[in-house]
Amino acid sequence: MRRYELVGRRDIRLVSDAPVPEPGPGQVLVRVRACSVCNRSDLAYYHYYGLREHCATGCYGHEIAGLVEAVGPGVTRVGPGQRVFVRTPLTSGYAEFALAREVAVGALPDAVPFEQGSMLQLLPLAVHATRGVGLGDRVVIVGQGPVGQMALRMARQRGAAHVTAVDLDAWRLERSRAAGADAVRRVDGSAGQLAALKGDFAAEGEEYDVAIDAVGTPTTLNACVGLVRQNGLVVMLGTHHVDTHVTVDLVAWERKGLRVHSSAEPVDTARAEALAVAERVAHRRTASLRLPELHTHTYGLDELPKAMEQLSASRSLYPDAERAPFDGPPAETLKVVIVP
Repeated sequence: MRRYELVGRRDIRLVSDAPVPEPGPGQVLVRVRACSVCNRSDLAYYHYYGLREHCATGCYGHEIAGLVEAVGPGVTRVGPGQRVFVRTPLTSGYAEFALAREVAVGALPDAVPFEQGSMLQLLPLAVHATRGVGLGDRVVIVGQGPVGQMALRMARQRGAAHVTAVDLDAWRLERSRAAGADAVRRVDGSAGQLAALKGDFAAEGEEYDVAIDAVGTPTTLNACVGLVRQNGLVVMLGTHHVDTHVTVDLVAWERKGLRVHSSAEPVDTARAEALAVAERVAHRRTASLRLPELHTHTYGLDELPKAMEQLSASRSLYPDAERAPFDGPPAETLKVVIVP
């Protein structure tokens, strides 16, 4: 089979005779019909391979939709021919086939095209990240890339009374408002502008119960601390792939009595619970996810280098302390999908 392999920093190679994986106990072999590029992990692995230890151990190409080709012993939830999406695979989705554990495979609704189905990988992540959002809560989400957009949708599903979306890009914020954001704020990404939002929100009578960092930088995490109320909740949704060590003012955290959790699903029970909720939402509230608005580009497998180049024109790939050559994300781009 054909498969792209990440072999070095900014070095991906198409192998034409890679072996098709064989599913073992509790594993599922998926014929890949679409694999969307992760705007954070895939790009970080691509640019920081060899510079960050974790960038050589994560799965490059993990947002998959396709058809079950075969299952290993003990698999009961899915069977050959079934349409599925994959939360986190064992092998790359930039290939004709990919292997995944059964606990990471969800049923894909018939009404959702594979190109949009691959983006459902974000849904259990957003489900788990927003588990602390309650009915009537006021939520601010910093970052409106694909994962921030999905968190916005899930905060609405959980009954948030008011959601404010914050981003560098006006085009993305237009989509946030269409997806249900009550207010949007465009910033330049600096600590000063993010800190100034607190005064703006206070003047409007808003005090946020939950602040979600959907970017994953020291600046955005610390901004969320400033934006949330006393005894509020800070959620770390954006992955800190670039600035892996983050300095925070623990006195400020203590004075506010803040609660914090991440979006990571640390054990299989959490993974299974988030996936089960994601499946129900995907099947019963498909329209509310507004998946077509997240899907902006499609490329063939041979064009993966072109997709990586397009998405690499992003400020988020550079450390906070480093001057980036870009002022924001790639223009009019959210999810780029690769089809074999």
